[in-house]
Amino acid sequence: MSTPAFAADVAPRAGSPVLARIGAIARAYAPPALVFVVFIGFWSLLAVTVYGDQNYLLPRPWDVAQAAWEERSQLWSATVITFTEAAAGFGLAILVGMVFAVVMSQAKLLERSLYPYAVMLQTVPIVAVAPVIVLWFGYNQRSVIVVAFMIAVFPILNNTLLGLLSTDRNHVDLFRLHKASRLRQFVKLRLPSAIPHVFAGLRVSAGLAVIGAIVGEFIIGSGGSEGGLGVKVIYAQGKLDTNLLFAEVVAATLLGFLFFVLVSYVGNLLMRSWHESALKNDV
Repeated sequence: MSTPAFAADVAPRAGSPVLARIGAIARAYAPPALVFVVFIGFWSLLAVTVYGDQNYLLPRPWDVAQAAWEERSQLWSATVITFTEAAAGFGLAILVGMVFAVVMSQAKLLERSLYPYAVMLQTVPIVAVAPVIVLWFGYNQRSVIVVAFMIAVFPILNNTLLGLLSTDRNHVDLFRLHKASRLRQFVKLRLPSAIPHVFAGLRVSAGLAVIGAIVGEFIIGSGGSEGGLGVKVIYAQGKLDTNLLFAEVVAATLLGFLFFVLVSYVGNLLMRSWHESALKNDV
């Protein structure tokens, strides 16, 4: 028995996996790439038409790229130093912030007792306490790490505490109905449900840790002229080397973006199979 002629037309046709993959990549990366091209074009137009010969005010993108290439060795070493300081401060903020959030989530009395001091720590001007930090830890990387920690810890503590306190009440009652212990409730229910809030805080603090490391280098310094990006920015500003100054700012920006991407990637790995924020959609 022959197949009707129209059957071939209505039968589903499998698309090429390669073309589908290319299309997915284009949808994911084409919009930000287009925005980047527009930004570089606007920057170039502004530098050429508005500032003209005053390149020390706004250098051209290709001059910044050339300065970055010529000073790539020192720029790389400074980026590594700042990365190390920011990573140490960020790791310390994760440890301290999550531990205190867990402690405060166990009882309202603990939360009322400790949370105001966490808020006060967030509002302390770093410039005002920098002399105290230097007095305690010295003019070295430890002081810079402390500054990065102080700036990055509060979003982690606040969001983790919010997540632990936002567990669905019906789920909590269900665990209590089955006589689950407090530890089992925390491990099996409260902590997993708090993961989206935790990573929301981590994403914010990831960039703040880099900012804190650079601010710490501005205030405290780190290893003299061979320090991190904050120290390099001060030296470039002192020499009026605007091209190198912009290159260092771009390096600091990319470093903060790298921290954000790494934290977001880990968060998506943990949540991609069950949470709405990590599920793929076509919107």
